[in-house]
Amino acid sequence: MVETFKNRFSPASNEGPVERYIKWNHNNYSGFSGFIQGSSDILLAELYDIYEGLLLAKDMSIDELVCYSDSLHCVNLIKCPFVKYHIHVVLIQDIKELLFQSNISLYHTLREENQCVDFFAKLEASSDADFSTHVSSPEGVRDLLRNDAMGTFFLRE
Repeated sequence: MVETFKNRFSPASNEGPVERYIKWNHNNYSGFSGFIQGSSDILLAELYDIYEGLLLAKDMSIDELVCYSDSLHCVNLIKCPFVKYHIHVVLIQDIKELLFQSNISLYHTLREENQCVDFFAKLEASSDADFSTHVSSPEGVRDLLRNDAMGTFFLRE
């Protein structure tokens, strides 16, 4: 029985896992980060980042935008036609309304495809500022921006 189980869940070939190389889609603008007082809810932070990004785009009169998130859960919650009983339903609905008002598309991306966003998320988690826009690169993100601009590929494990 154990052997049957192993065979069912082992890779189809003996070559091992397929290597995937990923790089950033570099159509980028300025970044932002912030802090959510009294919360360690990662899902809330991810949803709030999407919401704040959409508000920022609206304030900048950007009405055509492609938004990428490395949180597949957030993307699925937002794209789901009907979310009624969720702790963040109001925020999800606010995001849906912002998407509906403009020509904005929302897609999932892998974290390796945009390490700068991952950097800003970590910056947000260690900050106590409610909201900060960064017109120039914060210390520590320049190498990531350089890698992104050069189209550096990263191995997805």
